[in-house]
Order: sequence, then C-alpha cells, then structure tokens
Amino acid sequence: MSKDFSLILTCTIDPGDMPNLVRSNIDIRLEDYKKSFNFWVKNDFIKKLILIENSNYDLTYFKNVTKDVPNKEIEIISSNSNNSFNKELGKGYGQYLCLKEVFEKSTIAKKTDYFIDVTGRHRVKNFDNIIKHIFNCNADIYVNITNNLKFADCNIYGGSKKFFLDYLIPETKKTNDKMNKIFENCVANATLKAISEGLILSNTPIYADIEGYIGTNGKKYKQNFFKKTKLFFYRKLKNYFFNHKKY
Repeated sequence: MSKDFSLILTCTIDPGDMPNLVRSNIDIRLEDYKKSFNFWVKNDFIKKLILIENSNYDLTYFKNVTKDVPNKEIEIISSNSNNSFNKELGKGYGQYLCLKEVFEKSTIAKKTDYFIDVTGRHRVKNFDNIIKHIFNCNADIYVNITNNLKFADCNIYGGSKKFFLDYLIPETKKTNDKMNKIFENCVANATLKAISEGLILSNTPIYADIEGYIGTNGKKYKQNFFKKTKLFFYRKLKNYFFNHKKY
C-alpha cells in the first residue's frame, strides 16, 4: 500500500441545537478547531489535508493559515449540511454527511487512495507512531474495535478509499441516536462487513494519545501514566497472541 494518504478533519463550529452536546459554545469550539488545525498542518507526515466544516461558518482563518504552508495540499470545504437534517439523528449523522460530501466534492480525495479521519477538534500526540504502524502493517483498515466488536473508536481511524466508499459511508448513513445506533456502532459494523468480504484489518492498533475535549460532556481527555502503561502492555499481549497462533 502506498504511503500516500490524506487526513480528513471534520468540523462543526456552530452545532446549533444539537442534543447531548455540552461543549457547544461557538467561540470555544472555534478555538479548539484553530489549535487542532495548526497542529495538523505542522506535522511532517501530512502532505494532504481536507478540512470540511458543516455549519456554514466563516472559514477565513483556516484559509489564511494554509497560505503559510505552500508545500502541502490543503483543501477547505464549507458546507451547510449540519442544518439540513433532523438533529434527533445525532451529531454522528452530521459526521456521515461530512464524509459523503468529501468524497463527492474533494479534488484531493479523487486522487488519493488512503484516508485518516480525525475529529477536527482533537490533536493526536502520538500520530507519527500511528501512521508508521498503519503503513508498516499494510492493511486496508485501521480501526480499534471494542465492546464485543460493537463499538469503534472514531477519534482517529483510517482505511482505503474502497473501505470508505463501499462500507463506511453506506453503513454510517444508518446512524440514528434516537434508535441507539450511534456513529461508532455503524463504523464497527462497516469494519466487520468489510473484513468478511476480504479487506484486511490492522490487528493491533496503537491507542491514540488525544489532546482535546470530549464534546458530549465537555471534559478534557485524560490519559495518565498508569493508563498509558496499561494500554502499552495490553497491546504487547495482543501482538504476542496474534503472532503465536496455534491451530
């Protein structure tokens, strides 16, 4: 698999009346997105970046930042899709609409074969290790699935264009918070379906060291030393068992 990839940042600066969202203040969210965007454009591994904002907010700041990084391909897409659906479906449905629009409109997406999707307000401090792992394992899908294969960690995940177009977007279209079918459930379903039809999943994902705030409760992500150590050894054990299968 080529090391050519694009980072997708999905953003909603003005969430409007979205339910179950504590971090809803527009000014605070805008600052989150500014910090995140500056973090990502400075990363040496990222040569292509697509930012899509779905509340029709003024994106002049982000366009101005791109002028200082002429060595990267950066695309800024403005959308009003957050105001086009029943909010009872949840913010995950808005995420689905963002991804759908990226693959319909983005020039970068048309010429790229692999994508990493990150929540636009978050920085992933160990991204360099994650991207190295993704391309060393040469898999079609990079998703951390938990909770008996029912939940996908969607703070950061990735996959081939085929995975996004044939599996992820069709499944996430079914997102419906009112029916307890959240976006993360749909991504997990898409992953399992793709695997069943021959796509390869990265077997032991690196747990992301996230810097940012959780939108649903407004709390800052915390990953203390004990938790980091526990996750590190947990991954080591998973690697051991994957590499020592006996039939």
